[in-house]
Amino acid sequence: MMLKSALKILILSVVNCACQSEFKSAPTTVKAPENDTVLLPCYLETVTNDGNIYNRIKWYKNEELLADSGPPRMLPPERMSLGANGSLLVTHIEHSDTAEYTCEILRPAPWSTIKQRHAIEVLKSPSVEPDPASGFLQVRLREEVRMSCKVEGVPYPLITWHYQSKDMQLIDNREMLKFIATDRQLSGEYQCLARNGVGEPANATIYLNIIYPPELMTLRSWMHTAPGIRTQLECIVYADPQATVTWLKGEIPIPFSSRVVPMVDGEKHILLIRNATFADFGIYTCRASNELGQGELQIQLSGIANPGVFKQTDQKNIDTKTSHKLVWEADSYPPIIEYKLWFRPYRPRNDIRNSDWNILTIPSETSTGPVHSKSYTIKGLKERTVYEAMVTSRNRYGWSKKSAVLKFATEGADFKEEVITPIQIQMYDEFIPSTESSVSIANTFNSICPLWICIIIYYLIK
Repeated sequence: MMLKSALKILILSVVNCACQSEFKSAPTTVKAPENDTVLLPCYLETVTNDGNIYNRIKWYKNEELLADSGPPRMLPPERMSLGANGSLLVTHIEHSDTAEYTCEILRPAPWSTIKQRHAIEVLKSPSVEPDPASGFLQVRLREEVRMSCKVEGVPYPLITWHYQSKDMQLIDNREMLKFIATDRQLSGEYQCLARNGVGEPANATIYLNIIYPPELMTLRSWMHTAPGIRTQLECIVYADPQATVTWLKGEIPIPFSSRVVPMVDGEKHILLIRNATFADFGIYTCRASNELGQGELQIQLSGIANPGVFKQTDQKNIDTKTSHKLVWEADSYPPIIEYKLWFRPYRPRNDIRNSDWNILTIPSETSTGPVHSKSYTIKGLKERTVYEAMVTSRNRYGWSKKSAVLKFATEGADFKEEVITPIQIQMYDEFIPSTESSVSIANTFNSICPLWICIIIYYLIK
């Protein structure tokens, strides 16, 4: 039984090989662009067919009869013709010509009917249709975004996506983009590009608009002014749909006049106060609302001085081993009455050994505003040590906020240059333990006594 089955398989293989050898042409798939001309061969091998004799040739398109040499004769459709050697010629090919074509040869006895299959694949350049078809998609902040491009083309195109003309690094060639609108900055132009190597790439653009409740910011949340000075508070509002902005002082809407004027410059909303008075001091609220929500921020208008700013200094004629000269400026329309200088050895913020601040009260010099400059040399410092310092200033309206922190060093310390820390440390405004003293007492302590003796003396005279 097994021998019989094996013999049957062998016979089928031999028959199949013989069938193939009877064709001089070979099965083929022809890939060609539209309007091209394609020839599908159907040639017999004369050695095995007694002089290439055949009675009849038929052509099928996807198993449906297309042409027959007869009798009866069946002519092929328009744009197709049957050659004398049995081949099928297709001119001005169209996308509808993409199919499988079968050539069938009917021969006189003792030969049997044989068939050979070919295929035509009409190449088509890519085309793209965006979804949504309008090319515009609007969602709310934190909603899901779904956009896609429907593509066609032969072979099937590969898709790449671009955002604001920059390539999006996706892990596959997907037709749909799906993500959460977590940030309004994701708004913009999304473009899908389809390529298949035929003709020019095709693209479609979808503009994504993310609508969101008002987001407010200001460059200065604290403003210095004085009676008689022209002042403006600025509130930058981002919102879509556009927000309605209200200015309040406390919880009371501000009554506008020729002296107090609201102004708008794009996203910037300005409250202009001409000829400020003492009554204008206080906390102002910029409140913005649209159909999606509300936001607000506060700006304080005050007569106290702006925080001081340290300047780069020249240490000439200074004993830089134990002394350091500091220079700072403070903006204040009223005259500065006095300053407080805070300093201590520097240690990282996470160092629990950080020492208490030393505070020196320094009288001001007579100067006309609004910029007041002051220099002071701290003496009795430790050699080869890095320090940090802050400064505050007082005018008739009170003490200013503390300045940014300045790091400086005495000669020989592992410190390359004077650096002004750009961020104020919030903990300084909450609680700063200190050893406050007058200028003369502090300088005496620093210059004549070791630290442990100074501590004992301090608590004795406290």
